[in-house]
Amino acid sequence: MLISSPTSGVLIPIPQYPLYTATLAQHNGRPIPYYLDESKGWATSVHEIELALEQAHKVGTVPKALVIINPGNPTGALLDEETMIQLVHICEKYSLVLLADEVYQNNLHKREQFPFTSFKKVVRKLDSHVALVSFHSISKGVSGECGRRGGYFECTNISEPVVSLIYKMVSVGLCPPLSGQIGVDTMVRPPKEGEESYALWRKETDATHAALAQRTNVMAERLNTLPGITCVDSPGALYLFPKITLSQKAQDAAREAGKEPDVFYSLALLDATGICVVPGSGFGQKADEWHYRLTCLCPGVEEYVGQLETFHQGWVEKYGV
Repeated sequence: MLISSPTSGVLIPIPQYPLYTATLAQHNGRPIPYYLDESKGWATSVHEIELALEQAHKVGTVPKALVIINPGNPTGALLDEETMIQLVHICEKYSLVLLADEVYQNNLHKREQFPFTSFKKVVRKLDSHVALVSFHSISKGVSGECGRRGGYFECTNISEPVVSLIYKMVSVGLCPPLSGQIGVDTMVRPPKEGEESYALWRKETDATHAALAQRTNVMAERLNTLPGITCVDSPGALYLFPKITLSQKAQDAAREAGKEPDVFYSLALLDATGICVVPGSGFGQKADEWHYRLTCLCPGVEEYVGQLETFHQGWVEKYGV
């Protein structure tokens, strides 16, 4: 509905979840990329967004919405409330719909230092009239665990005629995903303290979050000891997005094989270890920089981090840094 003409554009973070650019391409819209700041823990830069808007206007793109992924995918970064306030003000200034992808809101590894705050809370606090669409999903929490699918979006400050039209469009689907809907219901209405199932639910949920935090910390710590790799210790989501330095020799070998350098590295890692990572080029990155996305879902972190270390050391021996 936002893509009303081929010149309509949506601001998306780089690196980003690739579904955003794919959806824009499907509906003949334009992506307006803005870069996250890796040197500050993949922070969202208001200045970068302003620059992206300026560039969009120069090429005739009409900005319609701002996508914020919080916690980030693939970065795991979390927004502080002051930055969120600035982003709401940007949406007010430029009449942008704020698309808040908050599906990783319960996957927090450092809750005291990096708490999650919803954009709905910020919008209400500011008494802002910014149009906000908030997204959440069971598949990124303990009930879905990246397998079972079910989610929702909540509209705030969206007019009733538009909401009615959204309901019409959704109602075209005559086969509702029943198991996903049940999953969503259990997510938004978890057991309450004093209820029979609360103690077990609390125990299992806390254990899952603690395991994810521990694995993330171990992987980031170990990756940062390797030559040519730097990794932000992600405070949220399910991923790490380490930066890899690839020598000219490695770049030449990659291009001779017809691959992007980070794809070449990732395929070699897969062949050598069976570990599948996603090259950073799939998410977007600055020119002449390379990354890969690694998940922290699997148990046995010591074993597969050891394999990553062994592979990378062999890579450095072959190609240098």
